[in-house]
Amino acid sequence: MERFYIFKDGMQQGSTATRESALDLIRQYQKLETHPFLRAEFSIIKGEEEFIPYPSPQKPPKRKSGMER
Repeated sequence: MERFYIFKDGMQQGSTATRESALDLIRQYQKLETHPFLRAEFSIIKGEEEFIPYPSPQKPPKRKSGMER
């Protein structure tokens, strides 16, 4: 699944499915800026999201009863 990741000053703020919605989210963050000297830098990274499942639990091999010599 293709995603667009939004970063503010190098920290991830969120991700969206389309570039347009990523730009909308950045514009919302920019409206919250209070001082012109403290403006943050925003960037977008386009990437592929992939979910990695946990391996299925396997039973440990059976041990022979008794000790080996």
